[in-house]
Amino acid sequence: MNHVLLDFCNTETKPSCVAFGYFDGVHTGHRAVIKKVCGHKELAPVIVSVDETVKPVIYTEIEKEEILGKLGVETMVSVNAENYRAMTAEDICSAIAHKLNAKTVAAGENIRFGSDGKGIEELKALGKKYGFEVETVAAVYCDGEEVSTEAIKQAIKDNDFEKMSRLLGDTYIMMGKVVHGKAAGRKHGMPTANLGVAANKLFPPHGVYGTLSIIEGRYYRGMTNVGLRPSDDDIPIATVETFILNFDQDIYDKDVLLQVYTYIRGVKKFSGGLDEVRKQIDKDIEQVKTYMDEVVRKLGV
Repeated sequence: MNHVLLDFCNTETKPSCVAFGYFDGVHTGHRAVIKKVCGHKELAPVIVSVDETVKPVIYTEIEKEEILGKLGVETMVSVNAENYRAMTAEDICSAIAHKLNAKTVAAGENIRFGSDGKGIEELKALGKKYGFEVETVAAVYCDGEEVSTEAIKQAIKDNDFEKMSRLLGDTYIMMGKVVHGKAAGRKHGMPTANLGVAANKLFPPHGVYGTLSIIEGRYYRGMTNVGLRPSDDDIPIATVETFILNFDQDIYDKDVLLQVYTYIRGVKKFSGGLDEVRKQIDKDIEQVKTYMDEVVRKLGV
């Protein structure tokens, strides 16, 4: 997929179908819009995504790129968040018409866009002015509520991984490079890979998870601790540490795509020393193995 880390520019010469917005989480509501964008055989599917580097985000631009490519998007244009928020609705429509050759725009029925906060009717009027049609996508609901980025962030705040997963509609991912940590896992006999992620990325609910690490195209089962390490230190800095099963390679500075499949338990402090910690870890590993073996079998990787 062509990913342009710039503001609106002449990235697509072919006539295109465009959707624009934050796309944070690329949740089930977003996916309904994306499906519409990718449904025009005669138009190139283009997503304009807002690159938010300060405010907390569920997915970074590189993570969005990974997901959007798999969904069939050909071009993703990342627009600086501050610049995007300064654009009026007409500025946005003019840019996608003139610089992205938009012939059709797909948008959710409840869209609010531009610094002047316009809605779907104003988008249709601007489409007539700038020569593109507007296809409206109905809101998507889950558990009786409209799917939204705010709902996902609330699920994270509520420590509800299952609800977060339902709203996302797909396996949650984290991407980054393996960085040096405190090597605390080694004293438990299980060295971990520490994933460095964007400073403004929102973690899922803190806890222990069954995961797959994709490194240089290969899949590895693992157990990942997301959050603080109350048994090792009291420093309030959340980390992402994965114990990769049956793995003994130097992967520092390697790129990792971490797929988070199942929530095992919350983070807790052990007062019984290393023996208690080790017993819990062994129990966790067995649970992870059982679950992830089935995941690997179904994926065929």
